[in-house]
Amino acid sequence: MNDIEHTVQAPTPTDSPLVAGDNDNPAAADRWSALGFTPADGGGYLTPADLIVFEISDAAARPAIVQTLMHMGEPPRLNVKIGAAEQTFFRLADPELAATLKRSVPAGVYVRTGGDTIQLPDTAAWATPTSFPATAADLSAITAVEVSRIAKADLPTAQPLIERTPLTAMSLRGLSAEFRARAVEAKPLLADLCFSGQVTTWYAAPNTGKTLITLNLLVDAVREGRVTGGNVYYINADDGSDGIATKMEILDPLEVHTLVPGFREFNPIELAGKLTKMGVREQSRGVFVIIDTTKKFASLMDKREATAFGTACRQVAMNGGAVLNLAHTTKNPNADGTPRYSGTTDLLEDADAAYTIAKVDSGGEAGERVVEFKCFKQRGPNAETAAYAYDAAPDTSYLDRFASVRRVDLEALDQFKRVEAQRADAEVIEIVRKCIAEGHNSKILLGKEAAKRAGVSVRQAYLLVERYTGTDPAQHRWSFSVGGHGIHRFELLPLAA
Repeated sequence: MNDIEHTVQAPTPTDSPLVAGDNDNPAAADRWSALGFTPADGGGYLTPADLIVFEISDAAARPAIVQTLMHMGEPPRLNVKIGAAEQTFFRLADPELAATLKRSVPAGVYVRTGGDTIQLPDTAAWATPTSFPATAADLSAITAVEVSRIAKADLPTAQPLIERTPLTAMSLRGLSAEFRARAVEAKPLLADLCFSGQVTTWYAAPNTGKTLITLNLLVDAVREGRVTGGNVYYINADDGSDGIATKMEILDPLEVHTLVPGFREFNPIELAGKLTKMGVREQSRGVFVIIDTTKKFASLMDKREATAFGTACRQVAMNGGAVLNLAHTTKNPNADGTPRYSGTTDLLEDADAAYTIAKVDSGGEAGERVVEFKCFKQRGPNAETAAYAYDAAPDTSYLDRFASVRRVDLEALDQFKRVEAQRADAEVIEIVRKCIAEGHNSKILLGKEAAKRAGVSVRQAYLLVERYTGTDPAQHRWSFSVGGHGIHRFELLPLAA
């Protein structure tokens, strides 16, 4: 039921549901009335003829409701929870076929159709007025469904059953409840960049600050109760003795485990096997493994090794844990200048989320370095982008640098980028300004003259002219007006103070 668009949570079971005559909750009554529900004599509401409600009494019936929704082929847009029960609402394209629908659903699913009594949550359940259709006109927001999509008589005729195949012994059929019990909801571990139940990979060039930011966010996660310190394993394979000691001084008070190759018989070659065993033995739930850096445990250039290591990480995540791989980008970026991850795609293919981390060369306070996270693979609620700043002065101690890490507002990041772009373009901007001042102020002449003087391509010159054309002196350097024959005439803007 992941496709539900509007979900409301009812009161806890100790709260009484809304019944007819409950004048303390007129807002809820008005909302249900807008959908056509009317108070029933014995309490609750009567279901209108053009709506149908599927109801399960507890989580054990979830597979049954999932089966029903799969046959329907249309995701619901309204789901209501009342204690352990759930209700899913649809509009019926043909109310006359409601009886057929009732005979078509699996055991464990109850169907409420026209005239049936149903209990509905009161106004305390509504998080915001926009969580639910508030007027009859909004009924169109509830999915309409044809009964024929569910009716058993219309399902395809099954082929004869083959009792056993080479795959039968490995089938997990009938274990959905067990896997539901194993599953963990994706919750933030390291801010909104790494979540429980996920394999995440962060790619960055050396000295970008990936470890610094990782450990800073980890400390926050432990202190705020998002993860238990004793369930965290930080695998440090990218440090000298002083660095190892410093990081242990940060992590030991939180009871976080530090593993270092060569100590306590920890062999990098064995890590993939140990991760796999954690999953098989069900020792992964609530565990968070941080691998710094992954190339020390598997060759990311070798497809077989990268695949095997990614599969081992997946075992941890599938059994309720989480893995963060820290990896490097290549020296040569992509054609558009963005960082390019190192290695084959195999480790990436086993990740639920992947980010590149790159320096933003200007911005922040004096002596600060700003880096930007950009998500390029996403299977969960991970943030698309984020930015962090920290003190990068050479004489700053690691602990002081660690304490200086702060998140940067994305609007401020955009301003940093704009300033940096202007710095990089400064020489050509000044040439264009001189060209305009000298009368080369039509678009064609300006681009060609600026390109010749600056030693860049005409296309590059045109793009720069367009980038700094506008009316805001804070980010533009010239404006234009359209004259006769559609010729653009450029005029210089006053320099921003």
